[in-house]
Amino acid sequence: MHVGLSDEDLAHVFHLGRRGTSDDAPRPLMVQLASYSHKNLIMESLFRLKHADSQFKTVIVAHDMTRAEREESKRLVAEAKTLQAQDTSGESLYRVRGNPGKMRVIRIRIRP
Repeated sequence: MHVGLSDEDLAHVFHLGRRGTSDDAPRPLMVQLASYSHKNLIMESLFRLKHADSQFKTVIVAHDMTRAEREESKRLVAEAKTLQAQDTSGESLYRVRGNPGKMRVIRIRIRP
């Protein structure tokens, strides 16, 4: 993704879960970075995966969240969907934005 990270910027890299009987089932990969700014740099560059080689188009990158953060995220997504359904004007979209633990529902105006 050409974000300028080196091997020293990676703290730990390891697979999650147990190895299965079939080798074709991919396992998640946990990548711990040396600093939060490196993580932000990668997360901001994810749009480049759309234009990457075909082998990287199926890569999914997500925040590592605790169970409480995942539940909060699900609650906020449900709240955003409810607000979207209640908005009959069609001029706004409601989305969940922010880092895990600091997520919030925002209103985005649609340009005519």
